[in-house]
Amino acid sequence: MHISVSDFPPGTTEEEVRQVLEAYGVPIRSVTLEGKPDGPHTLAVVDIDTDQTGARALAGRIDGHIWKGRRLRAYAHLFLR
Repeated sequence: MHISVSDFPPGTTEEEVRQVLEAYGVPIRSVTLEGKPDGPHTLAVVDIDTDQTGARALAGRIDGHIWKGRRLRAYAHLFLR
């Protein structure tokens, strides 16, 4: 399953995204960052080892989380990347 997490600050690394999400206890398969290096924010598309219900629950727990002064937004997706 995939979730997307938006509004990470520019310069956020894949390792930082992993650290934020691993705190929720879900194994992460991969992290892909999207966004311009000089843009206002970064989007992370995360492949997680869980089912649809788990992905929705994780996205719900992350949505609204404040990290480095930014309110993160998270969504569960049913697509394969």
